[in-house]
Amino acid sequence: MNIIGVGKVLPSEINSNYIKNEIEIDGIIEPEDFDIKKYVKYKGLRSLTKATNLAIASISEAINDAGEKYNQHSPNRIGVFVGSTLNPTDAASHFMSDVYEASADFVSPLKFSSSVLNNISGWASIVYGITGLNSTVISGNLSGIDALKMATSYINNDVIDIAIVTAVEGNEEGSIYHLSNNSHNVNAITGAISVIIERNDDSYATVNNICSFQHYEKNREKIIRNLEQELKIGQCNNLIYGSVNSNDELISDFLKSNVADYDINIINTSKSIGTSNSLSGFLKLITSLDLEGETLIVETNEVGNDSIIKIKSRNKEATI
Repeated sequence: MNIIGVGKVLPSEINSNYIKNEIEIDGIIEPEDFDIKKYVKYKGLRSLTKATNLAIASISEAINDAGEKYNQHSPNRIGVFVGSTLNPTDAASHFMSDVYEASADFVSPLKFSSSVLNNISGWASIVYGITGLNSTVISGNLSGIDALKMATSYINNDVIDIAIVTAVEGNEEGSIYHLSNNSHNVNAITGAISVIIERNDDSYATVNNICSFQHYEKNREKIIRNLEQELKIGQCNNLIYGSVNSNDELISDFLKSNVADYDINIINTSKSIGTSNSLSGFLKLITSLDLEGETLIVETNEVGNDSIIKIKSRNKEATI
């Protein structure tokens, strides 16, 4: 599967060099002066959550980037897939805040739609006139990657021809409370990244494989076994990992003990990405577009689903 378009709405300081150099973020950083009207003119968007507007804006960038490769497809053969971890919490907070602060009589019906889990992908389809498959994935750090895997499966099975895949985090009051137990001591990136994929060969990169698996508290070594298997193939030039959980140390210890066996460029994104949830995998993904050769991306959750993605960059100039 090939990436033919990339769109991003991120803080200006966040780019591939920032991530490759493992620069540490401090606090929650957001896109500067973000205004959805700079990206798309559509009524009713201002009443939506920040995450929804960030996603819609990044999709606009990706569609423009893909150009004719996107425009040649019929709306019913285009799919929209969104990975988003905690944004429903923010939407629920928006909807219920009026109830807590005043009464149910003051609840805005305009806020209700944002509390629906499929809200972001639904609005993206409405704004861009897409009538094909539409889905939202919520699976922690793997939300974006799992959305990408789902989109790939539907293209391979000829349900759709092309897919927009977006990872987004709004990091508003509801989700930050959940992350930090109301201490607000969180390092995270707010923003959205969208990629457009199809079988076209004229692309930024080829996603050669998405290896997904699960681990439990007592079998974390499953992550290492799968990573070691990929490394033994011997075609990897780069390795990007760092999901800000206890698996990072496990992977780091393995690499320190075995680094002599593998001539690869290793990037640990823990400091530069922080607790960015669904954005974590996509920040790694767009960083891989700026690297030469084949890259392994390792994304994990504390317990549960994990993934190792194999991407080969075509050295086409990336948009990040």
